[in-house]
Amino acid sequence: MKYVGLIPARGGSKGLPGKNARLLCGQPLIAYTIKAALASKLLDRVIVSTDSLQIAKIALQYGAEVPFLRPKIIAADDTPDRPVITHLIDWLQENEKYNFDYLIYLRPTTPLKTSTIIDNALKKISANQTYSGLRSITKAEGVKHPYWMYKIDNKQLKPFIDHIDISKYYQRQLLPECYRINGVLDIVKVSSVISDEKNLYGKNITFYELDEEYSVDIDTQFDLLLCEFLLTTYLNH
Repeated sequence: MKYVGLIPARGGSKGLPGKNARLLCGQPLIAYTIKAALASKLLDRVIVSTDSLQIAKIALQYGAEVPFLRPKIIAADDTPDRPVITHLIDWLQENEKYNFDYLIYLRPTTPLKTSTIIDNALKKISANQTYSGLRSITKAEGVKHPYWMYKIDNKQLKPFIDHIDISKYYQRQLLPECYRINGVLDIVKVSSVISDEKNLYGKNITFYELDEEYSVDIDTQFDLLLCEFLLTTYLNH
């Protein structure tokens, strides 16, 4: 089996400008994901896909490959994951005749991932060849549970999920189990991506569950501060 780590890192960001290159405890945000990927015992290659010369330089300094600059047409705010993934698969095949089995998508905005998390997720999906994809998840509890969420409809506050009697779920212990996609990592089977143009992760998706402390996704300044706190206190103990 061959495994390739792909780190997508655009230069632009509306919520937190230049966030992939922002310093987190003295190091660029993207450096944390690069270091975790390079420490993996299973990844054959770690490649950064970026449209930014600044990010490309940082990635090279930390040991990742940057074999190309991503075309601007697939580096917009609204660019989905599929064209970024298929661009890498096609580029490696066309330019290096390099084929591989699994691609693990490692977003730099979730910097608390570890090499152990990466390797365990790769082991899980490759142990069962029927799995076409894997997504990392975190349990949604309490105020983050969709049963406790509301929407504003005609200036009125209404349950976000219709036909739910919220009064039956007045304690978090009464809420049914629910999970959210946390963005820490996703894995796709390359053959499935090529054969299924509609479903990026295929039709048989497995999961890798992570605790909340590893699942912080940086979109705002608050998220950045929370990550700094976790790195300097909780996760160091």
